[in-house]
Amino acid sequence: MKLKLTLLLLIAALALAGCARASDQIAGGDVAITLATQPDPAVVGDATLIITLADADGNPIEDAALNVKGDMNHAGMVPVLAEASGGPAGVYDLPFEWTMPGDWIVTVEATLPDGSTAVERFELSVESG
Repeated sequence: MKLKLTLLLLIAALALAGCARASDQIAGGDVAITLATQPDPAVVGDATLIITLADADGNPIEDAALNVKGDMNHAGMVPVLAEASGGPAGVYDLPFEWTMPGDWIVTVEATLPDGSTAVERFELSVESG
């Protein structure tokens, strides 16, 4: 009986913790995150990611902190990580390196000035250099 009660309390605590985190996440419609690459199209080697943040009314979001993770769409590759902050006029430029050609998934997590977060995933194809 004690084991069942302990498990029930543990499940309830985990559920509440999950709800608290979800409330900090901004719904996709509240923040627009766009991604462009330079060069375009993306090619293996050094690049710049140009990420733009705007609110639901189209106003730029400045002073956010971005964490970006680039993953190949198949297992076994080391992800490429980048960070940026500031974003004058809601535009964030990040140095980035495409390590090999193929299909990539780029995940952008933005921590907004009010502490909430927005996340967007982008799929791109990187060409040989």
